[in-house]
Amino acid sequence: MYEDDGVENLSKQIGDVAFTIQSLSKNQLDVNAMYTEVMKIEGFDEITLMDAFDHLAQNEMLAKAFMAKKC
Repeated sequence: MYEDDGVENLSKQIGDVAFTIQSLSKNQLDVNAMYTEVMKIEGFDEITLMDAFDHLAQNEMLAKAFMAKKC
């Protein structure tokens, strides 16, 4: 019984890793998801958050790093 649980858990983890690798290999930035994540940040007004989003949208590598950190 415990062995089956271990195999099931390992299988799920491998699936998660495969999904992550697949996402990274596509190397596409989902700007809609990034906008949603930026706008969730607390402690800043909407204009500041929009400026931050614009900055990230203009700097793809920074945007990808931001999204990786949010996951």
